[in-house]
Amino acid sequence: MTISYKRYNCQVQVIREFTSGHLQGMHHGDNMGFVTRNDAVTWASSVSESPRVNYKIIRMKDIKTDEVLYGS
Repeated sequence: MTISYKRYNCQVQVIREFTSGHLQGMHHGDNMGFVTRNDAVTWASSVSESPRVNYKIIRMKDIKTDEVLYGS
């Protein structure tokens, strides 16, 4: 298994909540990498507001600093 997110300067842990389908109400965590923190926050915001996906980002935090970048 390749851990490709570690190649990026901004490494985050993302918690998603599914809003429809058979996974509705469930949470899923994943690690992701972004070039900048601003890119990460922009992505989380756009995904959470998009009607095209069946989940929203409820929390994203920087893995290195433990700082919450998006959500609560």
